Amino acid sequence: MSDSSGSILQLQPKIMVLSNVKLLIVTSKVLDCMAIATTLEAGGINFTYDLIATQELSGNLPRQKYNAILYNYAAIVTETGVNSLSEKLQWWCHLYPHTPLILITDTLGDEQAVELIQSGVNGYVLRENLDKLPEVLQKTIINFISNQTVIAAQQDLIKQQQEKIAQLEAEKQTWLAQQQAKQEYISHLNHELRSPISSIISFATMLKEQYYGRLNTKQMQYVTLLHNVGKHMLDLVNNYLDLVKIDANKQSLELERLAVEEVCQAALFMVAEKANQKGLQLNFKLAENIDFCTADSLRLKQILVNLLSNAIKFTEKGSITLQVTLQGERIYFAVNDTGIGIAKNNLTKLFQPFPQITTHHESTGLGLTLSKKLAQLHGGDITVTSVLGKGSCFTLDIPQHQ
Repeated sequence: MSDSSGSILQLQPKIMVLSNVKLLIVTSKVLDCMAIATTLEAGGINFTYDLIATQELSGNLPRQKYNAILYNYAAIVTETGVNSLSEKLQWWCHLYPHTPLILITDTLGDEQAVELIQSGVNGYVLRENLDKLPEVLQKTIINFISNQTVIAAQQDLIKQQQEKIAQLEAEKQTWLAQQQAKQEYISHLNHELRSPISSIISFATMLKEQYYGRLNTKQMQYVTLLHNVGKHMLDLVNNYLDLVKIDANKQSLELERLAVEEVCQAALFMVAEKANQKGLQLNFKLAENIDFCTADSLRLKQILVNLLSNAIKFTEKGSITLQVTLQGERIYFAVNDTGIGIAKNNLTKLFQPFPQITTHHESTGLGLTLSKKLAQLHGGDITVTSVLGKGSCFTLDIPQHQ
């Protein structure tokens, strides 16, 4: 709690001779001030001081900066406005919060010493050991400065952390506002783009089915083209909106237990007409050890249809094969084609939106980009291998069970 010299703090810095020390001496016995000054001078302390007699306290206290306050206390003196020594010391510590206070008093008991520490005293000297005052003063001032430096550094760190927290909170609010704006943007696109395109497709379908009269060959050609372009535009809009939802973390999966064969057959059925129109053969190979998997049925079919559709688009003759195998705990859906293939330097471009592939006369659009993101949502991925002029293989792999 305190060392033999009376310093309450436990730090033991190397003692050095202080100079130009500015002291405030508060005393109930003005005559004691002479003994205090003589002791400091004998200890080699270079100092000046202001004196305040406690019995003459008024509202006009000196407000200048001091290196330390020496409080000389005598219990026999009665002072008004303060009921105990602890309260008196707290009062002075409140007046001068950035100045260490040293108490000079008669012998103290342990309980009183504890109370002094709690009241904010930085050091004390028993009157009978007044010759220790220079040493206690030096230690107290040095320790106080050291502690104030640490406190200042801590306060600076706290301020920096508070500023960082405020900055992060501001960034969070900005991000939330952006997410809200993005969600509103998605809703706006959903209405402004899907609705008119759906109407175009509906009208084109009615004309194509000749509900309102027969069409000649040229009219049927134009209506069919209009219908196909409308469906292509709707596919692009749907893919784009799905991508925006994924990027905004608004796309969630409805995981369920699926029969793998049923999902694959459904995807093959959806592209069968396109394959027949080009005279391509569709094949399906399912490993015997595969029965069920856990996935989002709609999104898994969407990925497989995208991969199969791309294979059909870039294959002029031959076949498209969907082969499903199981390796460990992962299931692999490989779509093999006998198409034009992809040059090695173009493989990295495939999963970018609207990639420009030199060997393809058409773009893959957004389908592969969306498919890869949907695969990643499932905890999987899509990889590709290809030989120019011989064909390509796109492989979706996902965990069999999630």
